[in-house]
Amino acid sequence: MKEWLKKHLGWVGFGVWVAFTLIELLGRFKLKIDHYDNLALIGLCFMAGVQTIQGILNEKYFTKYSEKVKNGIIVFIVAITIVEFYSLLVVL
Repeated sequence: MKEWLKKHLGWVGFGVWVAFTLIELLGRFKLKIDHYDNLALIGLCFMAGVQTIQGILNEKYFTKYSEKVKNGIIVFIVAITIVEFYSLLVVL
């Protein structure tokens, strides 16, 4: 599973971004619903976070640091993404 994630996590992020953008466009132009205004932005930020995590797992970034520090950075990215989802979907 970890090898699959190391190889395909960027594509998963890209797929989420495309799906969120299509949902936003469908809701805005076809269904005339303005509730999903920030979905494309959320999808883009999710894709950026996922690709950063993929880079950390593939040892493109933070090569000098230990696994413990890398795992901490990954947890930080996930926490920031969750807070962003909440703030853009619920609060705004």
